[in-house]
Amino acid sequence: MKAPSLQFKWLAVAVALFGSVCANGETVTAEPDAFLEYVEANGAQYVDTGVNAETGLKARIDFSWANKVGDNDDWSLLDAATYSADSDRRTRIFLCHMLNQKPFFGYGLKQRGNPSGSFAYVRGQRHEIVTDMSSTNDLEVCQNGKKTFSASDRTKYSTNGIVNLNLPLFIFATNYGGSPTWHGRGKLYELKIWKKNAETGDLDLIRHYLPCKKDGRAGLYDKAHGTISYSDGSKQFVAGPALDKPLDYVKWIWSNGKQWFDTRVWGKGGLKSEVDVGVREYDGDRAILSCRGTDGDTRVYMAYNFNSHFVYGYGKLKNVPNIAAVTPTNDVSYKLDTRYLIKADLRNGYQSVTVSKNGGTSTELVTNDQTYVESDMATTNTLYLLAINKHGTATCSSKCVVYRTKIWDGDELLRDFVPVVATNSAGVAYAGLYDTVSERIFRQIGSAEFDLTSQVGGVTNTLRVVSRPKTRIDYVDSDESLDYVDLGIIGKDGVEMEAVMEWLRVPNDGAFVGARHNDASGAHRFFLYHYWQSRHRLAYDNDLFEIGSSTATANVKYKIVSKLDVGRGDMSISAFTSGAWSEVASRTVLPENGYDGPVDTGLPLYLFSMNLDNTPRFPGKVRLYSLKLKVKQQDGTYTLARDFVPVKDPATDAPVLWDAVTETYFRNAGKYLLAGGGRERPFDSGMMIMVK
Repeated sequence: MKAPSLQFKWLAVAVALFGSVCANGETVTAEPDAFLEYVEANGAQYVDTGVNAETGLKARIDFSWANKVGDNDDWSLLDAATYSADSDRRTRIFLCHMLNQKPFFGYGLKQRGNPSGSFAYVRGQRHEIVTDMSSTNDLEVCQNGKKTFSASDRTKYSTNGIVNLNLPLFIFATNYGGSPTWHGRGKLYELKIWKKNAETGDLDLIRHYLPCKKDGRAGLYDKAHGTISYSDGSKQFVAGPALDKPLDYVKWIWSNGKQWFDTRVWGKGGLKSEVDVGVREYDGDRAILSCRGTDGDTRVYMAYNFNSHFVYGYGKLKNVPNIAAVTPTNDVSYKLDTRYLIKADLRNGYQSVTVSKNGGTSTELVTNDQTYVESDMATTNTLYLLAINKHGTATCSSKCVVYRTKIWDGDELLRDFVPVVATNSAGVAYAGLYDTVSERIFRQIGSAEFDLTSQVGGVTNTLRVVSRPKTRIDYVDSDESLDYVDLGIIGKDGVEMEAVMEWLRVPNDGAFVGARHNDASGAHRFFLYHYWQSRHRLAYDNDLFEIGSSTATANVKYKIVSKLDVGRGDMSISAFTSGAWSEVASRTVLPENGYDGPVDTGLPLYLFSMNLDNTPRFPGKVRLYSLKLKVKQQDGTYTLARDFVPVKDPATDAPVLWDAVTETYFRNAGKYLLAGGGRERPFDSGMMIMVK
């Protein structure tokens, strides 16, 4: 590392005594407009972290150095130092530095340039560095999951004792006595900083920086404090591409063997994981969460199927053991009765795998009495989800339903994957995994994208701001299988419905709109329309009432008008035949007829299916043209609460229901897309809105 000039040295001393002489960027409390893939520094930018450079720090840094050569590659990424005139001695806290393309770490008066067992940086290549200075006698540095210092290298730092520079760490520069110097060039993807708690000895996360943009300025968002830090006003970061945004949380995504994910977590000892999956193909050699090293034999199999059994592999061990007691069954219909939670723990003293089915008792597959390789084993590859990362090539892909996946390094949560549908910068929707830790969408890297019609579960929550619909269509269709829509209106006294629909297939027991809660006193029904045993029906509390003697005919439009309110039920049914509406059945049920009540199921009404204690039941194959729901107010009047119009979804170009009252989209809660169509015509354009 080249030293600054004598003039600069004395300037640095003056700065340390009398304060900074250079302009810092600002830190503001704000939410980002968008998260970025990275922010890039070209040798002029830096951020003051406000974290004192002292003993007890740890950092995890996801970054790449620039390809451009300059300043002898004497570049900082997270550093601070002070100067002493005595023999050009510097006291350092260098958590990430490069000199002549080699790693350079400093603690106290010690410095380590390319220590034994270390590595050379590859320009433009993304690295993950974990530097741990939380102990005064055991510095640890890992590159891409692999420890880089030998035991003797690490303990050489013990002679420095406790170090306190009374200077904050800078990002992309060394805080040298209060002034930024040795500016770094490169891209920063994510940065975490911990500090040892003096009372508990635990490491507390005090900074978690994610690249972001706010009001056109690129900066670093600190999730730990909800603030954004910028570089000097005249020397702003170069903004990387904006990250895709999640549109909807969905229940699951299903891989048909052509989709898998790079978790970007390096396979090594010390990891912990929870994989919540349904297995759709369990014979042969099927990887769920795994990788193998460049030697082809060092492995981390955290969730794996081999010859119809869950197995485990670590280091040189593989397929250990075959446990017949936990044989996966085929999850052919995404039902919860074949849902597995596979937990793997590779921390020292644990090294076990347990599997539980459908929330039941866990079965342990591996115990501590096995013979393992060293605990700090590293594969030099990242873990793939739904395949093996075999030194950069995906093999042994799995057909699985993925509900959620979590991965820890020790006690640090690295990934928390939730299935989502997202949209890219061109507005194209696709399914992937949203990591709630890094705020990133992980897109599959296999040979085919997920089919939104068949490989994606229904909506659980919508997150994204989208535009109003532009195209109106005639109808949406349900498929008599997984389709249903949560109407968001509780099934209780005081709801009125008007709908135009047709049965595409007349059911023996089919729901249209309803909810039912079962308890010890019986079934509490609230069906605004149900078809059972060849009759149109209304249901309230324990009773299911026949509405006339007319039977339904497939592909005939019916207008249903019904109301349920404290013991009174009304329904009329009209059919559209010969170009006109004519009533085919009607009935009023009064309290004096033994009609029980009041009823409050506490459950939202479902469309195309009955909500039976938050589970869809008795789905119908239905075509819906329109649906209105009114809710009784305290003054006894009924107010329009839902007015559904079939439209094209701007995010997916697929049929969806638009509610003209709340101006929100109501998407399929069973699987992601509904079918539908008919005439297409313009819909009114307008303001931006929030989707449900």
